[in-house]
Amino acid sequence: MMSQRKGDIYAGCFIALLGAVVVYAASQIRGDVEERLPPRTLPYAVGFMTLAGGLGLAVKSWRFRGPAPEIHWPGRDGFVRIAANFLLLALFVILIDVLGMPIATFLYISATIWYIDRKRTIGALVAGGVSALVVYYLFMKFLELPFPMGLLER
Repeated sequence: MMSQRKGDIYAGCFIALLGAVVVYAASQIRGDVEERLPPRTLPYAVGFMTLAGGLGLAVKSWRFRGPAPEIHWPGRDGFVRIAANFLLLALFVILIDVLGMPIATFLYISATIWYIDRKRTIGALVAGGVSALVVYYLFMKFLELPFPMGLLER
């Protein structure tokens, strides 16, 4: 049986590695220096935050002293929930170009929250709507990031 401490160390190292890959990939993005916000800015920020978060989790878990609680792996229901979330994420990525980033974000956030807690349908729709508005106004209008508009472009 794996302990929570050991699992957090492995997860932290994996997340840090993922962040390092994102930072490396962001360094390969080329853009005009004259642009107000170069296209690699957001991936750099996400990559460095992911790297720092992963390292923080690994170091905190490594330094933890005391009894480490055991991890109980999810049963069939847990694996179905994980698979459904990966499926929703894959659909989101596929639908970004077709429907546009704001609409795809609304659908993804709403569907994911609804799937996790089916009693909160209104909350899921509100969270999806707020997320879509943030994507549209903050990222697409204010920061002028070139996300696909999809159906909103027509």
